[in-house]
Amino acid sequence: MRITPRIALVGSGRLGFMLTDPFDCNVYLLDGGDELALVDAGAGRDTDSVLRAVEDCGYDPARIRHVLLTHGHADHAGGCAGLRQRLGAAVWASEETARFVRDGDEQAISLDVARAAGGYPADYRFAACPVNQIVEDGTPFTIGALVITPLATPGHANGHTAYLVNDGERRCLFAGDLLMCGGRVLLQYTHDCSLPLLGASLRRLHGLSVDALFPGHFHFCLREGQSHIEAAIVHLDRLQIPPGAL
Repeated sequence: MRITPRIALVGSGRLGFMLTDPFDCNVYLLDGGDELALVDAGAGRDTDSVLRAVEDCGYDPARIRHVLLTHGHADHAGGCAGLRQRLGAAVWASEETARFVRDGDEQAISLDVARAAGGYPADYRFAACPVNQIVEDGTPFTIGALVITPLATPGHANGHTAYLVNDGERRCLFAGDLLMCGGRVLLQYTHDCSLPLLGASLRRLHGLSVDALFPGHFHFCLREGQSHIEAAIVHLDRLQIPPGAL
């Protein structure tokens, strides 16, 4: 699904558009011109569907050189091993997320409790994957013509990172599971979910002048993205918890 000249949606599960496997997060493709990148990798149960979606948008999957992970939860990072094997793509993540992914640590990413609670099939396992590059908070890097700034935004999960991208037309925030449209948040009863950290991460985004908001689940918006961030912060200012996305 082509969204803008430089951004496409190539994966999305039951908490989104049901474009690919039901357990996939929203997987976005970034077109930097000379090279392509994915933001998140889906759950990895059906990598072929993600690659077919890339082709359906008019892109050659072989041009995907990078996979940028927002965090280590299985619906976002479970597919990186398969994508790396198929494409030779470099995997990028925060230092903390990289450790979980490299080790295939299912307890660190709360997959053990999520699976026991019925959130994943009983036979689903996380495939460990090497991480090629550690993203540094606030330090920009380039993917072709795109300048990408990683922002450390823990709260939903340890090691969570959002990515700020200027696509030439608008300032885009790939928010992972920090924030959904409507100022909604994803809080879970897991060891790596922290309301105080999530609140601090939301406040960090105040005044960022985001045009487009691309969350890890549900729908995205192309205009007035900052208003969704500020809507969540209003609740914090009133000592309230922002509304849940589920």
